[in-house]
Amino acid sequence: MKETGEAIGCMGYYVHGESNIEIGEEDAEIGYWLAKPYWNQGLCTEALRAMIDYCFNVKGFLTLWSDFFVDNPASGRVMEKCGFVDTGRENMCSHLCHGDDRPVHIMRLDYAL
Repeated sequence: MKETGEAIGCMGYYVHGESNIEIGEEDAEIGYWLAKPYWNQGLCTEALRAMIDYCFNVKGFLTLWSDFFVDNPASGRVMEKCGFVDTGRENMCSHLCHGDDRPVHIMRLDYAL
């Protein structure tokens, strides 16, 4: 939290060769997790927008990818609010806890020139 410095979640990215999604060499896959008491407060959307800005404007990635468990559509709505579009693809994601057992839905965001 900005006010307290308390860790309430995490966010990061995978580059080409690390992602479970087939992504280009100038792409990254963003992932995030937020503790349940902080859901539905706009915090994840705010954090994802900051990560998008960093990935495009500091790191220079051309396309960002993300995915969400199909049984967690709220995470997909966060991505949509931030401009990600549905690819129509699903995958299994061994990077995630229970990711080998639950499919994820893949989203994409291209850098707008």
